[in-house]
Amino acid sequence: MIIIYTSPGCGPCVATKRALDQAGLAYEERAGADWPDDVERLARIAGSREGPLVVAGDQVWSGFRADMIAEVSGTST
Repeated sequence: MIIIYTSPGCGPCVATKRALDQAGLAYEERAGADWPDDVERLARIAGSREGPLVVAGDQVWSGFRADMIAEVSGTST
């Protein structure tokens, strides 16, 4: 399962959702403000608070990452 933590007005969040949709990957979107403990923990793992924070299996990253989306979808960039 892919979970993305987003915030309002976040351009990279929109780009990530669009890329996940285009790759045919299902995800659950969560408002980061509603999950502050998760966001804090994931930001430490990812090394950044840039939105969105994405959890895909054992992968965690922040920001729009086409390379990571391609990796979890099994395609190449």
